[in-house]
Parts: sequence; C-alpha cells; structure tokens
Amino acid sequence: MNGIFERKTYFGMAVDPIHVGTGGYTLGRVDNPILRDFDGIPKIPGTSIEGTARTYAYFQEAGKNQACAKGKKTNETQPCGNCSLCVSFGYATDDHSRQGMAIFSDAKILFFPVASIAGPVWVTSPSKLKELNIPEETSWQNFDKSETAILSNHLKKKLEKTGYINFGWLLLQTEGSHTISASTVFGEKKFSERGFDKQEIFDRLVVVSDSVLHQIVNSNLEVRTSVSINPETGAAEEGALFTYEAIPRGTILYFTMNYQNPKRFGIESTDLNKVMSTVESSFELFEFLGVGGMGTRGFGKLKIFGIDKKQRNMEPSKPTTENATFNEPRTVVR
Repeated sequence: MNGIFERKTYFGMAVDPIHVGTGGYTLGRVDNPILRDFDGIPKIPGTSIEGTARTYAYFQEAGKNQACAKGKKTNETQPCGNCSLCVSFGYATDDHSRQGMAIFSDAKILFFPVASIAGPVWVTSPSKLKELNIPEETSWQNFDKSETAILSNHLKKKLEKTGYINFGWLLLQTEGSHTISASTVFGEKKFSERGFDKQEIFDRLVVVSDSVLHQIVNSNLEVRTSVSINPETGAAEEGALFTYEAIPRGTILYFTMNYQNPKRFGIESTDLNKVMSTVESSFELFEFLGVGGMGTRGFGKLKIFGIDKKQRNMEPSKPTTENATFNEPRTVVR
C-alpha cells in the first residue's frame, strides 16, 4: 500500500451493556449518565476506543517496552519511537513527539434494540443509513413521518393484521416495507463481507424518522441501580444508592478508522499494513476485555466486525490458559 492513507469502517455489537460516562454526577433521571452526541443519541467516544486499543495492542505484543505502551516516559525509560505501538498510537519523549498513524472516530449507534409486540426489533433512521452510503430506496430516503414506521418484509407479514408496532411505551403505525439486508451494498463493501452477517437483525429492522429515533433510544436505555454494602453489617450504606445508564446488549454501532501511511512521514521502521494489523489485533480483545467503565460488573464487551484476517495472516486471538496459573481452593478458618 503506497497511498497516503486508507479508510476503513468497522461494525460493533454490544455483547454486554456499555457504560461510557460523562465523568460526573447530574441531577435528573440517573446519577451517572452516559456520553451523548449532538442529537442526543449515546455514543462511544474515539478517545475511549483509542486508549483501550493502545492497551490491548500492548497485551497482544508481549515483551514490548512499557513506555511504548503508554506513549511517554515511564520509570526513567523513554518510548523507542520505532515500534508498531509508537508509530500506530503516537508517543512523546523528552526530546520530541509524534502523532499516531491511526486516527480514530466516535462509535455511533446504527441499529438500536427495543422490545415490541413482535418481539425484539432493531431501530434505525434515514440519517444513520445515509451516513454509511447505503443505497437509497424510495421507501425511506425522504421518510420524515413521526407517527409511522417502515418495517422489514418479515415484520410486515407478522404485523399485517395489527397495523401498529410499539417501541416500549411508544406506539407507531406501520407504513410500507424496506429491503435492507446483510447483502445490501455499503460503499464498495457489503455488510456480509465486513463480517457483519447477522441476518436475524435485518429481518427485524425498523426505520423511523430522525425526529423519533432519539426518543426511542433514550427511553429504552438500560438503567441500573447500585448500592454500597457495609461489610460489617451486610446492609446497605446510608446515602450510597446511585443509578447509571448503559447502551443495551445487542446494540449495533459503527466507527471509521483512517490509517496514515508511515512512509509518507519518513518512518521506515513500520509500513501501513503493520499499522492496520497492530490496531486490528487490539480490536479482537474488545470482545473479551471490554471498553468503558465497570468492566468487572458485566459491562463493556464489544464484538468488532470488519477485521481483515487475510491481511494480518493470523487467526484472531482467543482466550488461552497455556501460561496461566491457578491456585488450589483454600479453606480459611478464623
């Protein structure tokens, strides 16, 4: 690859609820809200994806300098500036610094899961589909009726007698059908060629207007309540109850990566393929180690589709116990 950069789009499916908070408490529906875009729809910021990817890339390349993983001086050791971690994610030493060749973007919601009278459905809107350059259909390209929804052929047959579909508390009339599927062209790539072949999602896909989507999403986020327990009494601590939001399991997101060619910046130690390989190797661990907060409480796991296994010439990483050590169960007597 000799171009200036390569642009790739990845899809992600939330395996667990995902919580990326705003960093503080607020007055309102929940104590710890999640980060939102300008349209009020939650997102995973590119900073969270980049920071997590850098850490997981370090995990994948065992033996690397820890300063390279952090991108700054650590324990009197400087980043080398030449390895795939430094080149891909950037670094800063006492003498100079360089930005990373991998440019991350926010992960936005594409298909949002909601309970309905027809079972679970996934909701999207025309603006979300147009952002991905999905070929326009007359059924949804100019759709802006806030009181109706466009169903997949599968759902249309199922709700033919009803004429309505609900999204939690919201009830909309059904109107027409769409033909969006896993084989629908996305730019020059098909959904299925990006590894995203979840046909059951497309069978249950509903298109609503842009003015309604944020209402459906924000009314159906996962909200959990936690409390601090007093270890001596086993009872809840007074005043320690708090609530927090999360993007629900099953949500489909997408984000774009721009990979710059190191050769164009005078970097000879690493090429464009290696930069892409380093970043994509980290994406494989998102499914197991997660992104965002409260990862030890059943949050954060994200399965990413679109990783080029042929380019990397290796199988995706899998959890292994080859070098793990296990302690025998112990009985403690006090």
